[in-house]
Amino acid sequence: MSLHNKIQYLKTQLIDLNQLLEKVGDHPLMAEGLKERIEMIEDELKSIPLESFEPSLQFLFSGDAVLGSQGIKSTFLSKIMPPLEGLVKTQLAFNKYGKVGRRGRARKSSNAELFLTALPKGSFGIELSRLDFDEEDLYDIVDTSDAMKDVITLIANTTGSDQLFESTIETTPKRNLNNLKRFLQEVSNEKSILKMDSGNVHIELSKEKIDKAASRVSFALKEDNEIFITGTFRGVLLDSNRFDILDDEGQQISGSISHDLDEEQLIEYDKKFLNKYCRIHLRVYKTKFKTLNERTDYELLEIVEI
Repeated sequence: MSLHNKIQYLKTQLIDLNQLLEKVGDHPLMAEGLKERIEMIEDELKSIPLESFEPSLQFLFSGDAVLGSQGIKSTFLSKIMPPLEGLVKTQLAFNKYGKVGRRGRARKSSNAELFLTALPKGSFGIELSRLDFDEEDLYDIVDTSDAMKDVITLIANTTGSDQLFESTIETTPKRNLNNLKRFLQEVSNEKSILKMDSGNVHIELSKEKIDKAASRVSFALKEDNEIFITGTFRGVLLDSNRFDILDDEGQQISGSISHDLDEEQLIEYDKKFLNKYCRIHLRVYKTKFKTLNERTDYELLEIVEI
């Protein structure tokens, strides 16, 4: 049970117990027992932390995706699980080595697997959890939890305004746009609402919002291709996961670093090519939005001698 759901469950119990206390009045036995129970629940609520780092995600669906609270379509699950897993894995890698690289941990690929750990009801849904943690990484659980919350926020922001969606995409791993598109389209196809929980984060999206989000993402056309350019390598920033180069025309090109490049390789690039003319392998992402706005992003793949 997520932190949000636990709090809501305890609050519901308090309401029911207080209503029952009003009915029993001053009954010598029942009133005393109810008061003790109410005090216990109030104490439990006060002891619950404001933030939780549970490495699990819960999704509840409706419409054609489920049969009431009895079950969920296996075909629907087979379609949404790959993009969901992709969203979390990509966001986790981004959080570990993009935004929080300053912790000084070695860059390495994130092979986090998600496990189906529960089938929550009301209507019906799934719970995905991370179970195989890196014992050498003290932050692994927290990073996973943060990545799951970021995925929920990404999905929710997609249902907001065009401006909110575009600003969110600017800080979202580029590979996640297709995952987001696939997931929202499948939920929309099943005429479903979407309830999402992870730790203290809880968001509910109506069918209308899901349809709007799916349409918005489908219009956000992403093209990516690989190019080779020659220019002067100006260095990498490990903490922010960024690189800088000057092309042959003196134009500055900045972007993110592929997570396939480990820290040792990047340090070697810095020693060997800093402020030197070289051949640079890039992936170029071009995103066109429904508002006709466009943006171009670069990802460093490799540097070689000319």
